[in-house]
Amino acid sequence: MSKWIYQTNGFSPDEESCVLHETVFHNGNGYIGVRSNFEEGYPEGLKTIRGSYINGFYDFMKMPQAEKLYGFVEEKQTMVNVADTQTIRLKLGSEEFSLFEGTVLRFCRRLDMEKGVTERSMVWRSPEGKEVEITSRRMASFAKLPLFTIEYQVKSINYSGQAEIISVHNGEVSNYCNPDDPRVAGESISHLCPVRAVVEGGVSCLVTSAAVSGLLACSAVCHQLSVPAEETKETAGHQITRTFHVQMKPGESVTLTKYTVFTDSVRRQDAFAWAMEEMKEALDMGLEYWYQRQQEYLAEFWRRSDLDIDGDEETAVAVRYNLYQLLQSAGRDEFCNIAAKGLSGEGYEGHYFWDTEMYMQPFFTLTNPEISRKLLSFRYRTLEEARKNARIAGHKKGALYPWRTIMGKECSGYFPSGTAAYHINGDIAYAVAAYYLVTEDRKFLADMGAEILFETARLWMDAGNFHEGRFEIHEVTGPDEYTCLVDNNYYTNACAKYNLHWAVRSWEILEKAGTLGPVAEKIGVTEEEVDLFRKAERTMYLPYDEKLGINPQDDTFLSKKVWDLNSTPKENFPLLLHYHPLYLYRHQVCKQADTVLAHVLFEDMQSRETMEKSFDYYEKITTHDSSLSTCIFSIMASRLGRKEKAYSYFGDSAKLDLFNTHHNTGDGIHTANMGGVYMAVVYGFGGLRVKEQGLFLAPYLPEKWNSYRFTFVYLGSLISVEVNRNGCRLTLLEGRPQTVTVYGKRYSFPDSVEFPIMDKEECGESDQRISRMKSTPRYDAVIFDLDGVICHTDAYHYKAWKALADRLGVPFDQQINNLLRGVSREESLEIILRHGGLTTLTEEEKRRACAEKNEIYKGLLDEMSPADLSAEVKDTLDGLRAMGIKLAIGSSSKNAKKILERIGLGGYFDAVSDGTNITRSKPDPEVFLLAAQYAAADPEHCLVVEDARAGIEAACRAGMDSAGIGDAASCGEACYGMETFSQLLIICGKP
Repeated sequence: MSKWIYQTNGFSPDEESCVLHETVFHNGNGYIGVRSNFEEGYPEGLKTIRGSYINGFYDFMKMPQAEKLYGFVEEKQTMVNVADTQTIRLKLGSEEFSLFEGTVLRFCRRLDMEKGVTERSMVWRSPEGKEVEITSRRMASFAKLPLFTIEYQVKSINYSGQAEIISVHNGEVSNYCNPDDPRVAGESISHLCPVRAVVEGGVSCLVTSAAVSGLLACSAVCHQLSVPAEETKETAGHQITRTFHVQMKPGESVTLTKYTVFTDSVRRQDAFAWAMEEMKEALDMGLEYWYQRQQEYLAEFWRRSDLDIDGDEETAVAVRYNLYQLLQSAGRDEFCNIAAKGLSGEGYEGHYFWDTEMYMQPFFTLTNPEISRKLLSFRYRTLEEARKNARIAGHKKGALYPWRTIMGKECSGYFPSGTAAYHINGDIAYAVAAYYLVTEDRKFLADMGAEILFETARLWMDAGNFHEGRFEIHEVTGPDEYTCLVDNNYYTNACAKYNLHWAVRSWEILEKAGTLGPVAEKIGVTEEEVDLFRKAERTMYLPYDEKLGINPQDDTFLSKKVWDLNSTPKENFPLLLHYHPLYLYRHQVCKQADTVLAHVLFEDMQSRETMEKSFDYYEKITTHDSSLSTCIFSIMASRLGRKEKAYSYFGDSAKLDLFNTHHNTGDGIHTANMGGVYMAVVYGFGGLRVKEQGLFLAPYLPEKWNSYRFTFVYLGSLISVEVNRNGCRLTLLEGRPQTVTVYGKRYSFPDSVEFPIMDKEECGESDQRISRMKSTPRYDAVIFDLDGVICHTDAYHYKAWKALADRLGVPFDQQINNLLRGVSREESLEIILRHGGLTTLTEEEKRRACAEKNEIYKGLLDEMSPADLSAEVKDTLDGLRAMGIKLAIGSSSKNAKKILERIGLGGYFDAVSDGTNITRSKPDPEVFLLAAQYAAADPEHCLVVEDARAGIEAACRAGMDSAGIGDAASCGEACYGMETFSQLLIICGKP
């Protein structure tokens, strides 16, 4: 079978199979979705979810709370089944066609992902022996979003006589309900009120109003028959039925083409006029034209986004199916987004969650950035509702995006696992940053992105607080819905840190571009506020347990009893359907990836060892009851070199819907998991990362595959990656040449470049970046941080702070001293005072205390001597100088020159940029940019050597390569990780 076609053969009359295939073969295009119900219907009593949906069209429903406390959500939005236009019945004489009567001689369903159509074909023998072949082809047009078509063909095999094709256009529809499943609506209700029913020029048109929201939906239907026929028409209530009477003979065929157009008043006030315009154009051009446009659209889509696997055809089809479903689900304008079930069903009532930004949007950002931009425009359009939501939650500033929504208001009735999931703010901020990193779309940042980043950052400043020198966030819920309302959820804090970082970065980017003014003026954000963002980012508390060497999921997680998963009956999964939430909350048990997800997204915040130990710990207590989980564990297993586990988790994710492994695909596809499958290949097996300092790739080939290939967009260039047993090839398909770092080696390729695959087992992190490079970059200048790199003055700082603290009568020890790392003198004093409970010092007294500490420190520096400079450092510096490389200092210390004098390096460096020259501390890049300027070197040809993450980040912002040593050696943002200082010689090209 072709990798472009998913097909099932044979008819199964059981209820589960029928409902499953309604979902699997549904048609959608981001605006409309139609479930793949049998046109002729089902026997009474058989479950079916018959539905047609418009993305972003909704009604309101009451959601009464038993305890009416302030701020509780008592009204929700729900996706509305807008009309049934797919009903087509067939009568052969006195017998009516039904797959559940007579004999099904042949039955096949197929999805063609190149043509963008679904087909159902069957040969049926009636109870009286009449045989016909029926083929139904459906399409939701990507070229004309309101258009849905059915091409219904009947071919007689042995029947002669009259046939009736009965087509129904029904506006009297309701939504599906299941009171026993929290994932779908619990009550049956018809949301629509009839407004208008007309037939004009062969086009029937039904206009309905959502009962509470008042929004209008219009469905227009027109038919074309391939043979002359007598037609009768019947209107009853809000339903129009048209019957076509034809004569049939064996071997003859008749085809009914049914055009449907859906429109709504969310986008245009006059939905009726819009529908008639769309129908006229659809009919004028004809069905073959729209089929051709569908193929052209998909040819371009697959050219930019195909992910092909050789060696496992079943998985290849499943993965391609997942990508196709993402395309069918993604909204194309600012009025909608991607529902948790796409447009395939009513699961989760059509609500948009964080699933979009963290699981689905990466696919579009890397392949179709314009769709990604539209998805973010929805978040911008609903930003004002997010501000209102923040006020309801008690925040005076900022915006709090809703956990689940359609039009921007919160729909979560159970706030502990809904509204309390504040990480939604960080998730959206992450998507904004990811889009910018791939596109560098400064106009988007100025028009929408920066405002989102500023307002979400403001929310963290109000939700969290500075406590004992660190920024903490209390009473929130992380991704794991089996653990709610906790303090310092690791994932949430990491998201907040990244959110704050990008609020600062967007300020800097727009300030440099001269486009900051409008957004800053609009919402009143100031440089002082941004400095506070920077401080919160730098001091964000990320929980760490020294005994286990892991990041705890939150402050109390490790103190809870571990759930015995091995002794839990299989029938009790998923746990949320069998155990009270409070019982779950009191245990160490995870529904899905939480801390592990944070490590996938923010790997540079922790060492590899911490992430490895955390993976091992959480793997034992995670149930994967959520479809969002196994794909993340697959990515992390890939990064840790655990290939068998990575592939096992990947397989669980890839086939989830086609094989209905969670037994709920009938309610709709799992769009987030589908996006996660893409990430598991591209981010996991392919090792792709897009960071501030560029593009990174570290691919490997799963043992069961012969090869795989994917394409992605980066800064306007289309790049293909092909991995096989011989190695990996990068090909520039279009656009300007780009630079990619592969296994630590930087490649700039105008067309194509090949390299061998390198296993993680073959090289340690530092060796991977250094010793295995066949050719290494040369630099014009190397810029060194001073303290912790050239020499070590930690002990002197400690003594100075200790002397001051003793005079002030406040406690000071090494633990407090550790909080001062990378912090300015003024901020360090504030941390010490808070720890000591001393709050009475005036600003002038604080200024004098800082000056006093500095005088003590400078006095202690007199104890330094050339003995504080190691022979290895001096020999390496001499070696670099002998290679013709300029040497510079980039230090925030105002005592840098004195320290250099004391250790015997006074006048040694070509340039010194220190605290006396700069106005902003690291991670601002000013100190390194000045060092490059003083050394007369281009920043792009400079290498920074740092021992702190803030310094590595500053180097990235300066556009310079960086080498980490000490704590910074494991920083993923560093181009190189050094175990010894002398490795600099290798990095800089010494043979």
